[in-house]
This record gives sequence, C-alpha cells and structure tokens, in this order.
Amino acid sequence: MSPIRLIHAAAFDPEITRIIGLAYEQECTSLASDDLSVRETIAKRIIEAARRGERDVENLAAYALEGLSGIADAG
Repeated sequence: MSPIRLIHAAAFDPEITRIIGLAYEQECTSLASDDLSVRETIAKRIIEAARRGERDVENLAAYALEGLSGIADAG
C-alpha cells in the first residue's frame, strides 16, 4: 500500500490530516529518498504517533526519523 493511501485511510479530522501530511512531506523532502520502504516507514510512524495524540509537525517528523534506523542498518 502506498504511503499516501495509508495517510488518507486513517481516521483523522481534516486539520490533523493536514498536520500529518506536513510532517510526512517534511521528512520525505529532508531525506530525498525515493525508496518506497523508507517512505512507507515514515508514513506508518507518523500515523502511529498521531493516533497516540501527537499534533506537532516537528515531533511527528522526528518520531518518523527515529524509525528509519532499522532500515538504514539493514540496507
């Protein structure tokens, strides 16, 4: 499933969806990676943090970045 579809499939109000989208775009742009597994991990981690109540773009992006260490170590 594409990362964008993961974001749109989650049940959030429009403002939270906008915040999630901003965090996702911020991380994808900062990493400049076209690797689908990296983008999917970013999306999943941001959604996970948003479901727990995080609403700050910077915190969502930082949490997503923490989840990439396993992918970088494996690659």
